[in-house]
Amino acid sequence: MTGSPRATPPHSIRRSAGGAAVAALLALSACQAPKPAVVPPVAEAPPANDPAADPATAALPPEPVINDDPQQLMGIGPGALSAVLGDPELVRREAPAEIWQYRNDGCVLDVFLYDTDGRRTVTYVEARDGDAQRIDARTCLNTLLRARLAQPLG
Repeated sequence: MTGSPRATPPHSIRRSAGGAAVAALLALSACQAPKPAVVPPVAEAPPANDPAADPATAALPPEPVINDDPQQLMGIGPGALSAVLGDPELVRREAPAEIWQYRNDGCVLDVFLYDTDGRRTVTYVEARDGDAQRIDARTCLNTLLRARLAQPLG
């Protein structure tokens, strides 16, 4: 054979061109910027005046709603009165009335029961402070009911 250059078969050209393309893609992919890290969304902070923002108060149960209207006592009997306010500290009998007295540090609540159609029912409520001055019955009833709720059951 003479010194003629050797001819390259066509399929080997395709193979070397394909290899060069793969090498170029790999080189380009190495230059690509890294994907940003996924950051979870941040919860918005509660407003400063929100009670839930204070961890000390966030775990506290809500204040109970108390019906402190003295009118709720009108017409109820001794059993229902005891269920609402508990046992009175003092029971005074002054015919024809029976006066049940409830006390706490700030007030005295007198509940008057009279016989009506053969049964005793509440007909009047009066409140006073430690100096025997009349005060708002609703305020006194509220403090008595809150104190009752704070007492352990049993």
